[in-house]
Amino acid sequence: MTDKKDIVDDIFSRVKKILGNYLNGQIVIQLEQEEGRIRQDWGGTEPYISKKREREKRKAQAMEELKRCGSVKDVSKKTGISMTVLYETLRKRKKTALP
Repeated sequence: MTDKKDIVDDIFSRVKKILGNYLNGQIVIQLEQEEGRIRQDWGGTEPYISKKREREKRKAQAMEELKRCGSVKDVSKKTGISMTVLYETLRKRKKTALP
């Protein structure tokens, strides 16, 4: 397991893997509804479970904005993502970009 992985995503991915061929429309709807209830009930508590599933998508959008304007402070204000998270994301991307 990796650092800061979303535990709800992990659990539901495992459940979906177990269900395999039995994963159909109604079951998918029920799983999505249950995920929403779990995030509402537990989001923002310890252990940390984000309320918003699209965190990685938001970070990617923030990185694109950072390429355009170049200021971590401005991107943080505009996106609501902390400067610390932006700097961590930049460091991780630099590490993965190295040969």
